[in-house]
Amino acid sequence: MKRWDAAKDGQIYRDIQTLDNPTLPLYALESYAIIVDNMIQEELFRKLVLSHAEIAGNLEETNQRLAESEQRLSEAQQIANIGRWDYDMLTNTYIWSDSFRQILQINPEDTPGLELFLQRIMPEDRDHIMENMQRLTKEQNDWTDRYRVILPDGAIRWVHVRLHTDYDENGNPYHSYGTLQDVTAMKEVEDELERYGKHLEEMVADKVREISESQMATIFALVKLAESRDDETGAHIERTASFCRLLAEKTRMLLQYRSVITDEYVATIYRASPLHDIGKVGISDLILLKPGKLTPEEFTIMKTHVEIGYQTLKNIDKRYQNNAFIQMGLDITRYHHEKWDGSGYLFGLKGEAIPLSARIMALADVYDALRSKRVYKPAFPHEKAMEIILEGREKHFDPVLVDLFAASHQEFEEMFERLN
Repeated sequence: MKRWDAAKDGQIYRDIQTLDNPTLPLYALESYAIIVDNMIQEELFRKLVLSHAEIAGNLEETNQRLAESEQRLSEAQQIANIGRWDYDMLTNTYIWSDSFRQILQINPEDTPGLELFLQRIMPEDRDHIMENMQRLTKEQNDWTDRYRVILPDGAIRWVHVRLHTDYDENGNPYHSYGTLQDVTAMKEVEDELERYGKHLEEMVADKVREISESQMATIFALVKLAESRDDETGAHIERTASFCRLLAEKTRMLLQYRSVITDEYVATIYRASPLHDIGKVGISDLILLKPGKLTPEEFTIMKTHVEIGYQTLKNIDKRYQNNAFIQMGLDITRYHHEKWDGSGYLFGLKGEAIPLSARIMALADVYDALRSKRVYKPAFPHEKAMEIILEGREKHFDPVLVDLFAASHQEFEEMFERLN
């Protein structure tokens, strides 16, 4: 293209001005303007063509990169077993990615739709899925869930779904989209870990149970050794433990004690009650086995067995703090000779100030002592023992516990006969 020579054209313009024809300058000026305008347009056109070519090249390169990215995304989704889906609620149109179809084994020629999708969900999970989808459109929250799908070959797979819904300014849903991932392998690993965890828990529970039973056997042996000094059969601790458990089970049926007496409480009082008289190991046989009534001085010494037992357990509690078994053993040992009206020992506690476990122990201990032969008394029949306990209502014993005992006294009698 010819370029504009400004110096040369300017000289032509000056030469034309010197001619005698008056119209020549105007004509020359117009011709000059046309030439300049054409040159400018040609230059702009050239730049526009070059710019367009550059933009087209960049666009082609961008499209190529986008196609490569989409290809990589598709490959990544296939590797990760992730499929994508879109649902246009306004046109009721579904779009499923190739990986989505592959996960659910849906043919490429099959038209996407909710009915076809639901055919792949396990029948037991369909109601759950539909409920969540309906809830989602009301609460406007994203949704993630796991459920099972059944494939045409009968194989059952686990999938993890993520769903998001767009809403217009009026709160109406118009577009939903999300992903679906095959997590069967992950679920199998999780299930295996869960089974392994439960197995470990069972092993630990068995070991704890074994240790606990071993400890209880040792405690029972020591306590029975102590009890044998004033109990010819040595069965007192077994019977009182069973009485405590029975009375605790009766008490937990009352509304005011349901939150206090749990399964653990019942099990603990059964295991801790044998400790109630462990302090008797510190009492002389001259007092413990005296056939007659104790003198005031002797009774004062006798009463110290509750503190001896308490201090013995307290030393153990220092090593095993907050142990429920030891804590209840401390309460039972120290307070099972307190009385409802405050006339008991050692501290003269009254009413509900006495720990519940000690109040239960007091009634169980007295019932068994009344029914048993001692060096200082004969064994009383059930009717006599029951009469004495009823007389002690609101004096020696918690009236609620006495009423429960009276309502089920035959069970106590049968238990004593069975364990005696």
